[in-house]
Amino acid sequence: MIEAIYTRRSIRFFQDRPIPGDALEEILRAGRQAPSPKNRQPWRFVVVQGAAKEEMLAAMRRGIEQSARGEGLLTAEPGYIENARFTLRAMSEAPVTVFVMNPYGRPLRADWTAAEKVNELSHMQAIGAAAENMALAAADLGIGSLWNGNIFFAYDELTRWLGEAGEMALALSLGYSAQPKTLRSLPRKPLEDIVEVRS
Repeated sequence: MIEAIYTRRSIRFFQDRPIPGDALEEILRAGRQAPSPKNRQPWRFVVVQGAAKEEMLAAMRRGIEQSARGEGLLTAEPGYIENARFTLRAMSEAPVTVFVMNPYGRPLRADWTAAEKVNELSHMQAIGAAAENMALAAADLGIGSLWNGNIFFAYDELTRWLGEAGEMALALSLGYSAQPKTLRSLPRKPLEDIVEVRS
């Protein structure tokens, strides 16, 4: 797994090749193994593929165009909208996208009590760990992944399309990479710039 940590890359170009069912199940099992507060396991994995993928992409496209018109949860500079459209293209190539729902989550526009905020933050940390587990398991199996932050430019449309209780937290697209195997790692900050040791 250490090798997967250092060799994993965000993949934005995918082969037209399905993911075997046993490999997909292994990836989902890895997500399930993530730590969570009080073992609440605040996740539900919605696997989107086949005909459902086309419906999801249509919802994503509608949401991005809504954001481009200045409507929706997120509106942004044109460069951000173009980046969201680029993500949409990558998602269209990937054979599978896994949406991670927080069944305890509340809509982003809702008013929250302090206790609800604490729970939500704890749950989101656990969901991030689940997604990282899935990305690393995929890398270990030779499968690429892309963590899609741009789904929030289509927040309303995707939330309606998913129709799930709770809150949409993230989406992870999966597939075999069509990028060169020599893809370089992006530079990381030196440890001395990001670590403070207190003894």
